[in-house]
Amino acid sequence: MKIIAIEDSPVYRKLLDLQLGDFEVEAVSDAESALPIISERDEPLVLLIDWELPGMSGLDLLNRIRNQHRKHYVYAIVLSARTEKSDIVTALTAGADDYLAKPFNDQELQARIRVAFRTLNLHEDLVRANEQLEVLASQDPLTGLFNRRSLMAAFQREVLRARRVHSPITVVMCDVDHFKNVNDGLGHAAGDHVLKAIARALKTTSRGSDIVARTGGDEFVVVLPDSNANGAVVFVERTQNYLRDDKELRSLSVKITMSFGIAEMDPYVSEEEALRSADAALYTAKNGGRNQYHVGLKVE
Repeated sequence: MKIIAIEDSPVYRKLLDLQLGDFEVEAVSDAESALPIISERDEPLVLLIDWELPGMSGLDLLNRIRNQHRKHYVYAIVLSARTEKSDIVTALTAGADDYLAKPFNDQELQARIRVAFRTLNLHEDLVRANEQLEVLASQDPLTGLFNRRSLMAAFQREVLRARRVHSPITVVMCDVDHFKNVNDGLGHAAGDHVLKAIARALKTTSRGSDIVARTGGDEFVVVLPDSNANGAVVFVERTQNYLRDDKELRSLSVKITMSFGIAEMDPYVSEEEALRSADAALYTAKNGGRNQYHVGLKVE
């Protein structure tokens, strides 16, 4: 972990450099120089901040840092010749995690740095746990695709982008034909296996910029940014060929096919309206005999 020392005294900067030789330390002489360095580093940091600095004070710098929205925590130790209890309280109230009076003992300084590292490691454990929770909240647990919640959030972002750059968006809604027969005839474990294979097919045949989601049961939605209905047809036919050639699906005793509904949308209509149009097109494809796609009218 990186230590940034903000100290205007050349003597103390040299002293910190000597006492913290076992750590990675970057030293600057004023708060104005330190602020962009800290702001650009999206990582856990330990700051050694001198209270009395030219221009912006150490506590003012600390206040600016605490008002930043950071993913990783910044552990701040204020250094000062002030030793009154009221000064310590002022520094801690301003956002300091620790306070060290000058002149300081090198062993005490190193001990406090190690406390800072332990604290940051615990905070990083929380960051990783929260990231895992965010993934679980946004993913379908069976297939790893987006769930409906994350689909709608990503869909809305793409619609806003399409409005700015005047690009098309097309929605494809699809489900597995006669999926109930798979569960009833082969069991739910086989049904789960089929859904995973479908998810793999949709991810493989779509582009990296496309949004692929499982919205429930055997229902899937694919949002194709920068693509019109013709581009969606190419995607659907590519997916059909992939499913037809998939060895795992061909090994099953039942034939696995899908129906698709395609709806190109004007980016100024709502996401829900586009989904309803794609659903209507899917309904038409299923009524037409399944294992096919239907292109609905452009949603305007």
